[in-house]
Amino acid sequence: MTRYSFQKIARELVALTLIVLLAVGSATAGITITGADGITATGADGISYIGTSGITATGADGYLTFAPNGITATGADGITATGADGITATGADGFTYTGANGITATGADGITITGADGITATGADGITITGADGTVTRADSVILRKPNGITITGADGITATGADGITATGADARHVSYADGITATGADGITITGADGITATGADGLAVRLAPTGITITGADAITGSRSNGITITGADTITDSSFDSLTAISDETTGGGIRSVDPELAVRLNDLTDDSNVDAIVVYHQKPTESDLADLRNIGVLGGTRFRELPMIALSARKRQIVKVSHLPSVRSLYSNRTLQPTIDPYLATTGTERVRRDGDLTRRNLGLPLSGRNVTVAVLDTGVDGTHADLSGHVIQNVKLVDTQSLGVGFTEPLSVENVPNTDQAYGHGTFVAGLIAGSGIRSGGKYGGVAPGANLVGLSAGDLNLSFVLNGFDYLLSRGASLNVKVVNCSFSANTIFDTNDPVNIATKLLTDRGVNIVFSAGNTGSGEHSLNPYAVAPWVISVGATDERGQLASFSSRGDFGSALFRPTLVAPGVNVVSLRSLGANVTGTSSAALGADTKRLTPAELPFYTTASGTSFSAPQVAGVVALMLEANPQLTPRQVRDILQRTASPLPSYFQHEVGAGMLNAHAAVLEAAFPGRRMGVFRATLDQGQATFVNDTGKDLSGTVLPLEGYKATVDIPADAVLASVQSSWGPMSTASDLALALYDTAGNQLATSSLPNQPGLTGKREGLTLRDLGVGSVQIDLKGVVGTIGLSQTVRAIVDITRVRFVALSDVNDLAAGARADIYRALRTFSMSAYGNRFRPNSGVTRAELAAALVKSGRVPQYLPGQARFSDVRDSSTMIFVESAQSAPNGALFPDAVPGGQFRPDDQTTKVAAAVALVRAAGLQSEVSAAGTEPSTLNDASEIPSGMRGYVAVALAHGLLTAEGGSFRPQASMTRADLAHALTALSK
Repeated sequence: MTRYSFQKIARELVALTLIVLLAVGSATAGITITGADGITATGADGISYIGTSGITATGADGYLTFAPNGITATGADGITATGADGITATGADGFTYTGANGITATGADGITITGADGITATGADGITITGADGTVTRADSVILRKPNGITITGADGITATGADGITATGADARHVSYADGITATGADGITITGADGITATGADGLAVRLAPTGITITGADAITGSRSNGITITGADTITDSSFDSLTAISDETTGGGIRSVDPELAVRLNDLTDDSNVDAIVVYHQKPTESDLADLRNIGVLGGTRFRELPMIALSARKRQIVKVSHLPSVRSLYSNRTLQPTIDPYLATTGTERVRRDGDLTRRNLGLPLSGRNVTVAVLDTGVDGTHADLSGHVIQNVKLVDTQSLGVGFTEPLSVENVPNTDQAYGHGTFVAGLIAGSGIRSGGKYGGVAPGANLVGLSAGDLNLSFVLNGFDYLLSRGASLNVKVVNCSFSANTIFDTNDPVNIATKLLTDRGVNIVFSAGNTGSGEHSLNPYAVAPWVISVGATDERGQLASFSSRGDFGSALFRPTLVAPGVNVVSLRSLGANVTGTSSAALGADTKRLTPAELPFYTTASGTSFSAPQVAGVVALMLEANPQLTPRQVRDILQRTASPLPSYFQHEVGAGMLNAHAAVLEAAFPGRRMGVFRATLDQGQATFVNDTGKDLSGTVLPLEGYKATVDIPADAVLASVQSSWGPMSTASDLALALYDTAGNQLATSSLPNQPGLTGKREGLTLRDLGVGSVQIDLKGVVGTIGLSQTVRAIVDITRVRFVALSDVNDLAAGARADIYRALRTFSMSAYGNRFRPNSGVTRAELAAALVKSGRVPQYLPGQARFSDVRDSSTMIFVESAQSAPNGALFPDAVPGGQFRPDDQTTKVAAAVALVRAAGLQSEVSAAGTEPSTLNDASEIPSGMRGYVAVALAHGLLTAEGGSFRPQASMTRADLAHALTALSK
């Protein structure tokens, strides 16, 4: 385990300073980067980064290392931070929830967090647990084990277990049923306040006072420490600082100066250049550069560049020897190459609930009778430009800017140029216009069919042309200086870079500055999936919203980039549809939508009258603007929301996608309706149940990556075989080659032992540090082997090429169940899958496969499995469902987009949550949840072969037939037994079938 020691938390985490990079091939001159001393050209081959605080970066070279795909601390001393406002630690298995439902500790004298699965807090002067009734209890210790139960040992011996109730034993024993339980959620949670005490208030108002010697919290989803005097974290697999306040874009003067980070791609380029070679670079300062800083540059011989209005940076062109001298200036924080960025294009809008926002009566009434549409909210589109002459954007584009840069022309340090009020700034690409249409297009040219998510929002177009980094920074600088006057509250960034994540990257500094000013930044996750470690580095920053892509069925798009399994940082925030999406066609050259796949989709989805104005395209570029549009709706409903609150609501309200892991889909599918509802009505708090999904029934283990290396010859490839263990749930294969200048282009394919191709990837080479990679992920393989095949792409230059590959395997371990061994193998597989996806949970070491499923339990499973989006009304609609933990599931089920799942329950009456679910009622619920109602009428008129068909009500026979035809339910011995109870084994099987 890595040891992280936090002493006296400061307002800024210590910046990551140095990077270890090993380059392939010879070099004419060497580069050494030492601490804050800058860059030294040594004449030795390769690049050396020598650190002073034990901080190194891995995964930086693009072809020799892979994980993690950012910068990590590896020194013996760990990371020391002082005065930080908050540190958030999330679970080691990656299945954590880090929103407002965590446990917040403020002002404690000392907290020690030890082990990957446990947290111990010691040294507090006193602990008081109180509630509304004034009950006070004192004990020697308090132990919280797993999110679904709390054990208090000592004087009173109070034990609380299960998510739905509290059982107390001892002198003051009490039993509370159908209560919310003891849950650390929002205002109802456990709050630790003050240097001399801890106060916790239960959700039911129960007050208990204790003075223990220590607190042990095991399996908690999130712990936040704010302004604490000292925190030590030992043995944790994943620690993420997600506090906006603790990550500052500009260093405090007290932290000292000197170089903190150098772009690895820039280092590689410098290593290969002569002293007189010209280099375009971005110089990042600790503070906004002063006249003294400009004088330092002139003394070095750099006579001009672009001095941004707000960003603490200068874009310049200089010789290599001058760049080396610049790196030694104490006011310089980091150096980055002026790289070219890529628009993340390359995906049919599934239902995300946007239409439900427009139809929601509560939202419309609150908005003075008008449907929410993003009015009075401005969204900036930083992209290739926007065609403001398109009829669908008429009246929406309040400013359209062509960004210009003159960093290498003339003498003097001048502000970046921008030409405003340009009607059409997107005459060459069409990418930005397509994005703008998804956000705020009116749909007028299609009769409203292809309108944007927030058609009432205003737009600011910022044309960065071919997305040169300097142009992009110009756009951010424009927003920092002019965005407030234009009321820009959201910025959509559908571009990425082939590099690694670094907080000192100028793009990350710019987005942090904007976030600190209350602007929401939305990034596309990238299109380099399906291998791990492929996430857009700009989408990693914990203050931005990053969006992956699905197809029209809610299946993760093969191209959508992934993060790192188990990481709380390297993963998308959520996903949205991004395959074969329809949006606006600009009037220019319009590269977007011209691929053969897009042209084929155009003819299928668009009429001849629509083709001149619309086109189709695929990519996470087009998932992100849907989320940006929803953020505009949320801010129209509640302009006071902060970026942190917006991000939290989006995650909690998202529909889970349990077939995937968080590093692939984040919190799940965008649920626009629920997100906007909670924004407008904060009391309708959703997603609280997500904090208690992991009850220890399944744990995940990442095996040490298996490293492979070899040579691809011109006429033959490189092959290797890797064994896959029986309990593997993921096998990620990544390959890379270099150096960056190589002309080789390789393809990756995976085969099973019989020679059947399992997957293949052949992305075109891209410029940049990580532009020569191929990655694939295989799922649920079982016992066997996988053959890796790397070979040159047909038609490319045939060269001998050294390659490296790494295989990451993730295995699952289940709690030992004592009552499933006699079941058929298929039934056991269904049960373990339900446990692994957290759609169902076990009762200790028992699953109880033959126990009946209540109506509330079926509703809960369908919400947890993502088959029903979350929804809460203003008031409970059923007289027997009023506790919040049950209400979220029942109300969601009865407001499902395809109709109430339990049609016999009428609002104003009873739902009967504790009644057993009959198989015929289950058939109706499952068919509606699967969206198969169109098949019901035809199926109900066909003759039935069931022995007990006459016992099925005539109106339900079609549902039963469809459920059986799709394997949602089964008939044993030719009999369906419609009035029998659905069992937990039946439910596990149904959830597996629904996932397919």
